Amino acid sequence: MILSKLRQLKLFQKLSDRELASVAKISSLKTLFKENILFYEGESPRYFYLLLQGHLKIYKTDLKNNEIVIHYFTKPAFIAEMASFENINFPATAMAMSEELEVLLIDKEKFLDLLQTDATFSLHLLKSISMKVKQLELVIDRNMIYDAMTKVCSFIDENPQYLQTAKNKEIASFLNMAPETLSRILSKLRKLEIIDKEKNIVDEVKLQAILEL
Repeated sequence: MILSKLRQLKLFQKLSDRELASVAKISSLKTLFKENILFYEGESPRYFYLLLQGHLKIYKTDLKNNEIVIHYFTKPAFIAEMASFENINFPATAMAMSEELEVLLIDKEKFLDLLQTDATFSLHLLKSISMKVKQLELVIDRNMIYDAMTKVCSFIDENPQYLQTAKNKEIASFLNMAPETLSRILSKLRKLEIIDKEKNIVDEVKLQAILEL
């Protein structure tokens, strides 16, 4: 079952059946439901986590117990691989945001041994970490530089699928803005025909024109 799931992942498409079998052998599947926690901020990682199905939210909690959303993940994606790789505590909490979520748990120590002997695995992990750095840079830009309209447009540009799957409250939380502010901006974007009123489909050309202003 695990082997068949790995074969479907573009992430592993260059691996041989033997290499895929090596990963499957040191892995197990975990199912979570909405608002279940995959791991908490401050916990020590025991696995490498690969999201196979559903949406996952990564967030931190400030001194006033407010959530600061770092990122939303969709399949397939490695989650918090830097913490597992560096053997440090998780810097944030991971919560399931879809009704059902499936994660592949890959034994940390055995996977690290595999990385040391297989350049393809190492390259995949490096690319994933590089993407996380870029995502962190975007979070900083959104919260310190962008105005509300640019925040929303930037988010839509990076995650157009969320308009069909996520609630406004979830998107507003990710952008650290009031849901009412998000609703006003989305209404304006629909009036400008940047977002289709019925299907929430994004006009990429018009959206880019807003971002380039």
